[in-house]
Amino acid sequence: MNRRTSNIWSHFTAIENTTFAKCNICKKKYSYKSSVTNLKTHMNSSHWIQIYSSKESNLVNEEIEDNPGQINEISIDQIPSTSHDIPAPLPLTQITPVQNATLSKNLNVHKRKQTQISAYTIRKMTFDVQQKIDNALLKMFTKDLQPFKIVEDEVSIPALYQKCLIETKEMIATEAISGCITTDCWTSRNNAGYIATTFHFIDNNFLLKSVLLSCHEFSDSHTSQNLSQKIKSIIQEWNLENKIIFAVSDNASNIQLALKILQIKHFGCFAHTLNLIVQGALALESDLLDKIKTIVTFFRKSTSANKKFQIYQTSNGVKVPIKLLQDVSTRWNSLYMLDRFVVLEDCIRGTLGLLDNSPPGLTSSEWKIIKELVLVLCPFEEATKAVSGNNYITASMVIVIAQGLINVCDQLLKQNYTARTNAVINKLLNGMKERNRWGNIENSKTLARCTFLDPRFKDVPLSQSIQQTTKTDIIQLTAAIISSESLEEQQIPNTSTATETATENKSGFSIWCTIDTQVAQMKPTGTNTSTSIIEVQRYLEDSLQQRNTDALKWWQENKHNYPYLSQLARKHLCCLGTSVPSERIFLQAGLLISDRRSRLSSKKVEMLLFLNQNM
Repeated sequence: MNRRTSNIWSHFTAIENTTFAKCNICKKKYSYKSSVTNLKTHMNSSHWIQIYSSKESNLVNEEIEDNPGQINEISIDQIPSTSHDIPAPLPLTQITPVQNATLSKNLNVHKRKQTQISAYTIRKMTFDVQQKIDNALLKMFTKDLQPFKIVEDEVSIPALYQKCLIETKEMIATEAISGCITTDCWTSRNNAGYIATTFHFIDNNFLLKSVLLSCHEFSDSHTSQNLSQKIKSIIQEWNLENKIIFAVSDNASNIQLALKILQIKHFGCFAHTLNLIVQGALALESDLLDKIKTIVTFFRKSTSANKKFQIYQTSNGVKVPIKLLQDVSTRWNSLYMLDRFVVLEDCIRGTLGLLDNSPPGLTSSEWKIIKELVLVLCPFEEATKAVSGNNYITASMVIVIAQGLINVCDQLLKQNYTARTNAVINKLLNGMKERNRWGNIENSKTLARCTFLDPRFKDVPLSQSIQQTTKTDIIQLTAAIISSESLEEQQIPNTSTATETATENKSGFSIWCTIDTQVAQMKPTGTNTSTSIIEVQRYLEDSLQQRNTDALKWWQENKHNYPYLSQLARKHLCCLGTSVPSERIFLQAGLLISDRRSRLSSKKVEMLLFLNQNM
């Protein structure tokens, strides 16, 4: 094979014994025969990559000789003398012939070594080294979200994006049998609107995979019609029309209606619902919360007050002083603000007493109330964290957590709390019962299926009526899988037995003839439904797993014990309980579109976020 030295071979792979090469980005095949011009044309027109010849390349070699042309400086006093020592440097006119000969001889020994011109020539970088450096630079942009102004690269990012896009689509096409999407909208600091959509599925090895489908600029009005058209175009681009079984978003009416137009089952983000319920209950103590916010703002804005606050902490044994936290209504900072306030109670009281013009402090009864509120809100914060995980299944936990929160609130009412705290607890209970979406949680077939198929819960959290309904539903779905597989087996011609029989005895008589005839006449004694009933019942009779068990790993290990239920679990356990994955995309986008990069184009934002999540 001829040696390939052109830069084009860092983007193409030659197909052996042919005159064709496959593009490493788009996987298409192109002929190159006697020259690589066709390959260069493809890279330039399809991937915006200009391939230069060796003479035009300005890339430097990976390694350059250490200190080329280094010169050894030799002074007169370093020259060794003969028996005729030179006491001091003499003028040239006073140097005798003997001294001149000795000096010349020693200078020849220590003369400078002339540097070869090749040490200064630019050498071409190898393909491997070039690819390694390119990948390192690309990761600096896509993983660390560094600004382009560090090193501007208008070519490699689009090519890498296209390659990652093709590979991700291939992965979904081959491994995803069904999936769940999450979607959310966001406005950047440069006032540009974006819509993010993520896709979640379980692969062949029962691993939960999450893919960012897109994070496009969305400048249209956020009407349900516009949102439905945008989401539909994303679904069609990824060929997911028949794979999406569930969609999770916030509780906004426009997105709910948009998904209804697309006829996709919708579930309001459970974490968002919890936050709305908590904020509604805390509204009863808005005056107390405003009082706390005023104190927090005072210490955060006043330099002298904050300095005295830190000194007070240090003098009371705190090695590293901590700051007060401010509340943000859209997040869980309400609990964190109150919890930090309680932790620093003594320091807050002491510092406020030392300051002039400080805001009024809390009374003893108010301190008691916020301590009780922290205890009341902790279970809700724990529930939000549990259901917002990104690397494990969460839809199966929603019914369990909803019941747990109601039970916790009932127990809290039995505690000896103040009347004001009990009012907040009652408001939380009413909020959980009044929310339309909350009231339908257990009635959701999808959530009930996920809970049933989770080996940690099965049918235990379901009410008696829902238990029987869900069990019947699971049996029917399992029977449908059995029926589908039986139909596929019937359509595949079984010629192996006949071939083996014919080759056993050329005379036409076979020892296998009798048993083959009997087996062919035998029919399964049970129906598809009875087979599914037996498998479902065996699953329910199997012991429940510990709560910290990886449910998907359990199904991977037991898929041979439950061959049909495992397929059903893989199809439905991909559903999520929150739209947190989409919100996390915007957290990354906020880091990307910072003050240093507020002029970053939306197309670059889209490509970098896609690579950051999927590469």
